[in-house]
Amino acid sequence: MTRNYLSTSLSLDRLAVSGLVVLAAAGRLCAQPGREVPEGSSSTWWILMAVVVVGGFAMAAYFWQKAKAAVGKPQYNYESRYAGYYSNQHASYDLDSVDADKELEWLRKAKRSASNGVSGQPAKRQDAVEAARPTLTGDLAADTRAFQEKMRRLQYAQLPINSFTSIPASRPFEPLPVSDDPSLLTAIEQANEEYEDDESVRDLAVRILTAFKTQNSVEALSQIALYDLSSALRSRAVTVLADFDHESVFETIVLASADPTREVRAAAARGLFRLSFDRAAAWKRIIETEDAFRLSHAARAAVEAGIVEKGFERLVHDDLKIAYEAFVLVSLLICAGETREIFDSIRNHRDERVRFALLHTLRLQRDPRTLDSLYQLQKESGLTTDIAERVREAIASMEQVALH
Repeated sequence: MTRNYLSTSLSLDRLAVSGLVVLAAAGRLCAQPGREVPEGSSSTWWILMAVVVVGGFAMAAYFWQKAKAAVGKPQYNYESRYAGYYSNQHASYDLDSVDADKELEWLRKAKRSASNGVSGQPAKRQDAVEAARPTLTGDLAADTRAFQEKMRRLQYAQLPINSFTSIPASRPFEPLPVSDDPSLLTAIEQANEEYEDDESVRDLAVRILTAFKTQNSVEALSQIALYDLSSALRSRAVTVLADFDHESVFETIVLASADPTREVRAAAARGLFRLSFDRAAAWKRIIETEDAFRLSHAARAAVEAGIVEKGFERLVHDDLKIAYEAFVLVSLLICAGETREIFDSIRNHRDERVRFALLHTLRLQRDPRTLDSLYQLQKESGLTTDIAERVREAIASMEQVALH
């Protein structure tokens, strides 16, 4: 059958090649230039047409046979290749011969014997290891906590807060000049709400005051920033004061940061961020006034604006300047008698270093008004050994001041 198939294929191939040769010859004959067809030779054209038809059939038969050969070509039979492989070579893997119940029972027995061990000795040894493991884990955890606490104490001892022992007097600054310019004086008068009810007129007055960086313009803008009924004017006045960037505007911006209107608070926060002078010195100047009213107002404004909360975190900052500003701010709270937030943080703050820093500041300030709160704190349970020790040191320091 194979020989017949090959002979048939060869015959068709020859027929196809012959047809192609005939077609090529006829094409060349017809394509010769200047060749004239003689009269009465119409039979020649019929012969050529017959040759073309025969060649076409030959080519069609050729391609048909090729397509049939491709379709009928046998594929590789993997199934027959591996038929009987597992049955002949690996008869042990015949799933039909496996008893599932017996195999599962054997597996259960193997697990029980492994858990009990040979003569019970491995099981006893494993129980002993398991019994000793909690003790080892607990000891390791305790050692880790002790090491971490030791490292925290060492880190705290190297922070700048431990180098602060007092608050020196602030350096004086150059005050702004006083101007008697007529347009400035008129603007100051028009900016006063008692004399001018029209908000648009007061807004124009604020614009005029912006052009004068003088002492009396700062005073007028401070009044607007704190007391004007229009929140828009208060916000604009705070922005102008911040643009002046002078030490005399600091207290007003701090008070404005506790304004009931969000717009004014935002302007004050931006203003505090833009100030370029030493803010620690500015806090010290408020302390040096020894004015209980001003101290209390500045302290409460700092608390309500969130400045104090951030200041507690900055007490343990690595930067000397940032830590010193926070130290002076906490000192202002103590001098103002606003210590509730300080003692709440000593009790509850998540960072023990902050609690150490607050007690350090209390001990340095030696304000007798904080003694009662320290006594109460000392009686509370739940204090760590280090916190309790530092509370006793602060109490002893203040009692010495009280005796003198």
